[in-house]
Amino acid sequence: MRSRGRIFGIRKLIEHLSEDLEHVHADVERLKASSEKGSTETEEFKRGLEEVDEHLHDLLRHSEELKSAIPLAFLSEGDEAEIVEISGGGGLTQRLTEMGFTPATRVRVLKSSPPGPMLVSVRGSRIALGRGVAMKILVNGIRGSSIASGSSGKWEDF
Repeated sequence: MRSRGRIFGIRKLIEHLSEDLEHVHADVERLKASSEKGSTETEEFKRGLEEVDEHLHDLLRHSEELKSAIPLAFLSEGDEAEIVEISGGGGLTQRLTEMGFTPATRVRVLKSSPPGPMLVSVRGSRIALGRGVAMKILVNGIRGSSIASGSSGKWEDF
């Protein structure tokens, strides 16, 4: 059962990246079609290229965030991070979202005693999380915290 949740989380991340790629592909196809018709009005074509560029930047940003993200469970007491993604199933993702664990939200580890649960602060609330749940919350270190300065914060470091 445990591996099924991990596979679901990875599938969800892949689906998100695939959607970004589909947007880029659709934009490029639209530009190709308009150029074949001979309707390459400079402003229209320029807008289309800007749209492609914007989608590519979103795709690159998201893939970089995911590459450098680590599970919340790997943080030590006092570390502060920003949530990137929740890679759990639908029920877990919904429950964590309802508790305030949303992307771009800051989370701080108040107490951590491996292999037991951890106490975190998110949006002004103190919440206890089991290690399994904390493994499904992917975060990036915030400048000044030990994970941002002590290591690159990448999976390979752990």
